[in-house]
Amino acid sequence: MNLQANRQAIWQLLLQQLQTKPAEPSLRPLVLAAHPDDETIGASLLLARFPESVVIFLTDGAPRDRGLWSAGAHVSREAYSHTRRAEAVRAMAHADVSRVRIFWLAGVDQEAVFEICPLGQRLAELMAKLRPDVVITHAYEGGHPDHDAAAVVAKFATSQLDHPPVLLEMTSYHARDGCCVTGEFIERGSAPEIRFELSQRDRERKTRMMGAYTSQRLVLENFPIDCEPLRLAPDYDFSQPPHPGKLWYECMGWPMTCERWRELAAASLAGQEHSCR
Repeated sequence: MNLQANRQAIWQLLLQQLQTKPAEPSLRPLVLAAHPDDETIGASLLLARFPESVVIFLTDGAPRDRGLWSAGAHVSREAYSHTRRAEAVRAMAHADVSRVRIFWLAGVDQEAVFEICPLGQRLAELMAKLRPDVVITHAYEGGHPDHDAAAVVAKFATSQLDHPPVLLEMTSYHARDGCCVTGEFIERGSAPEIRFELSQRDRERKTRMMGAYTSQRLVLENFPIDCEPLRLAPDYDFSQPPHPGKLWYECMGWPMTCERWRELAAASLAGQEHSCR
């Protein structure tokens, strides 16, 4: 299938593929999730609908700072990472995504922006082998520094390919008036969007997938299970903030700041050819 044409034509063709029932079996979606559970939050329906779906995790889900871990006894960062991996495998089984279609780029949770070049190279190499038709990843919205890094890595990796896949975005979370907003994009209507309303069966599946992430139970309670929007990825300027005011990860008091994140991302993109040789 040739999806390389102008953006609107690509979007219209892709809409047909995504909305066809039964699902178009030849469509090869790839979900790039920053952490184990992000794919379930934003793209559980798509993963379950298309038998050729692949999930790639940007990070291991285990920050160096134990204060950012979920509650529970984890004797080491490696043990916590193992827990997150095992949960992901169990969650993906509910969407019929087998272990062989789950890949890990092995970034460190909370630190992906420091590794944009190597992570982008690894992703580009995987995409060259897997040849996805469409890549779905996070929007640039300041919710989590790794979510935003995933948006950069996806752009970086697709730019390395002669025939890049279509780049779409799923929802995660972001700040609005100092509160955390989930399940919607910052600016609706800023790019072509489709909203998948989940049936009762779809909601039950998503609930089981979320339930597999035992370590993230309290976090996942804050996310809706009735709708999953997707949109064509905008052409971001990562040197600019995703929105005015404090980003959510700044509201949370995490180590990264918006200014520092933008410096790192812009430097990686500006020097990608030189840095990644």
